[in-house]
Amino acid sequence: MKAILEFNLPEDYEEYNVASKAMDWSLLAWDIDQMIRSLLKYHPEEYETGEKALDHVREEIHNIMEEKGLQFPA
Repeated sequence: MKAILEFNLPEDYEEYNVASKAMDWSLLAWDIDQMIRSLLKYHPEEYETGEKALDHVREEIHNIMEEKGLQFPA
C-alpha cells in the first residue's frame, strides 16, 4: 500500500509542514505525558499552586518544541 501526499508549494507550505512533522508532534505529546507522569509520581509537592505547575509544563512544551524544530501555526 502506498500513499502519496501532494502539496502546491509555497501556497500549501503550512499544510506540508504539519504533515511532514506529524511524528515530531506525536513524540512531543508523549514527552509531555511522561514529564507530567514523572512530576506526579516523584515530585507531587514541588509546585505550590496549579498555576506554577502549568507554567512549568508550558515552559517545557516550548523547550521540547525548540529541540524538535517545531512551531505553532501562524
